Amino acid sequence: MNSILIVDGRKILIILSLSVFTTEIFGQAIEVGGGLGGFNYAGDMIRGYRVSNIKPGLFGFYKFNFSDVTSIRLSLTYGGIHGDDSKPLDPAANLRDASFSANILESAATLEYNFLNFKHDKSPIKWSPYFFAGFGMARITGVQTEEKFNKMQPVVPFGIGFKHLLGKKYSLGFEFGARKTFFDLLDGVSDTSVTNKNFQFGHPGENDWYYFFGFSISYIFYNIPCPFPYIPNESMMKSKIRPY
Repeated sequence: MNSILIVDGRKILIILSLSVFTTEIFGQAIEVGGGLGGFNYAGDMIRGYRVSNIKPGLFGFYKFNFSDVTSIRLSLTYGGIHGDDSKPLDPAANLRDASFSANILESAATLEYNFLNFKHDKSPIKWSPYFFAGFGMARITGVQTEEKFNKMQPVVPFGIGFKHLLGKKYSLGFEFGARKTFFDLLDGVSDTSVTNKNFQFGHPGENDWYYFFGFSISYIFYNIPCPFPYIPNESMMKSKIRPY
């Protein structure tokens, strides 16, 4: 009997917790959107950001706007990256003469902070720069390398962006962000050659990065409270006769 009461008590706590959580979330404005952009890569073959190395990508997101200035965004981003040694960084790169192409599917949760309270009804402006940062997982496929690595890799996305409201329900945005990775095989090149351990092909101690910029449009759902709350008819509820 005691075990049954404990189980029932846990069920009640779970139901109450989910009810409170759902009420708090959906009591706020929800935003859904997506857009197009471009991926870029920096690693053993290319240092820094090279505009000629951009490959197309796309993304979608689901956002909880907890206030006018803070949001939690769940996003899914897909695209490709590539690189080569056509402009060698050093004699090792000239000898290596390698190239690669890879596909990235990234899922991430990020916190957004708007520097201006542009969503307020009395705000004279309808735009704001913003900052975002969070955590994600990237599935990386297509890399040709002799070394084994896990295709699922953690990443830390962060960057800046700009938003502009169109009316009250639409938002246009542009953002640029970097993704810090924690491994050195995004381009298939690590610090040494597998066949010749005495030859250093890559840069030891430096992990690869990738970048993404995107233009987006989103739709904002507002929670509209009902001006006439429903009040049940107690006399009808107590009556045994069912109305037709």
